[in-house]
Amino acid sequence: MTGELLYFAYGANLNRDDLAKWCQERRLDYPLGEKVANAYLPDTRLIANYYSSFRQGGILNIKYQLGQATPGALFRVLPGGWNVLDIKGDRKNMYKHLNIVALTDDGREHVAVAYQVDAAKTSRTFVPLNPDYRRIVREGMEAHGIDAGVFNAVAEGRDPDYPIRHIFVYGTLMSEGPRHYLLAAWADIESRRPARVNGLLYNSWKGFPCMIPDVTERSQVMGELYTLTDPKKAFEILDIVETAKRYAATGAFFRRAIVAATRQDGTKCPAWTYFVDMSVEGMPRIDSGDWRSVIA
Repeated sequence: MTGELLYFAYGANLNRDDLAKWCQERRLDYPLGEKVANAYLPDTRLIANYYSSFRQGGILNIKYQLGQATPGALFRVLPGGWNVLDIKGDRKNMYKHLNIVALTDDGREHVAVAYQVDAAKTSRTFVPLNPDYRRIVREGMEAHGIDAGVFNAVAEGRDPDYPIRHIFVYGTLMSEGPRHYLLAAWADIESRRPARVNGLLYNSWKGFPCMIPDVTERSQVMGELYTLTDPKKAFEILDIVETAKRYAATGAFFRRAIVAATRQDGTKCPAWTYFVDMSVEGMPRIDSGDWRSVIA
């Protein structure tokens, strides 16, 4: 997990021009440094449940929902930048800091801060977004190459679909594996496709493999890609099976992460997977990247 504290933007602050205009009008320095990466806030979803007098309509917020993922971008914060972001988000004590772990599709975790509207100030029903605010957010997402599908659904008052519906498995959850039945309960088995991801594979000597990210992108792990029929129900079971705890929790053997999975035809898609969250010291490396070569 990277140690630098980053800022996770998921709404209007994705739009550099809009944020710069707000700062200029108040004679404040622009708060954000370089963009680190597009990322997801796991197990949260976008929602529009607060009326902003400044925006003359609803604004985006986030709430917990297992299996969902909020798309956004991670930024470094310039000296004094947190104070500027706090000023922008503190109208009537509207926003609060939310310490989070954001995920990038190289399997890494990043400590970050997102802003969440104080629950005591939110509405129980959808608050329509002002058309100008919708434009600002959509242009910000477009500028960063973020798929606006989730935002479009929320902006129309609909529940968004899961932006990540695939899962990559590489060990006992594969079709030949002894725990495949647990995956089969919540995955479309007919959707199974061979796939690979960047990673390093190790033999735990406990009857299952362990994978860690390969930031050099030189080594790959072979496995299977499935479409989940209900990510929420799937992770209610699979997180327990893999002893994956809430993000940033200690004592977990595995952690749920996001990777860019490559299918046989070369197309890619984001997918959930499980990386080992413990040391692999003493575990032999599986150079082929294929668990089936060990158990064959």
